[in-house]
Amino acid sequence: MDTSRHFFATNKETFDFIFLDGDHAAETVYEEIVSGLDVINENGLIVLHDYFPDGRPLWSRGAVISGPFAATEKLRSASIAIMVIPLGSLPWPTKLGSNMTSLAVITR
Repeated sequence: MDTSRHFFATNKETFDFIFLDGDHAAETVYEEIVSGLDVINENGLIVLHDYFPDGRPLWSRGAVISGPFAATEKLRSASIAIMVIPLGSLPWPTKLGSNMTSLAVITR
């Protein structure tokens, strides 16, 4: 199995859609987003899994995975022009009796 870092380093294609749901460490997600922005087509989307806006829980159990949010905040503080759109509540049930999702869309 290949790592995302190796994939992006050796990839020669561009994409309309990239889904990031691997290593959730902030530094890894940061590098994945930066690399993804280099190969995403105009109007393409990057989708993050396990994005917890403001580092707060989305469900009653209170668990938070902080890496994806921390990575996007680091990008913003580096003045990299991205927009992060948490999908929030979906029109269908997700987990723990809610409609909440931890998916977020990144665009330029």
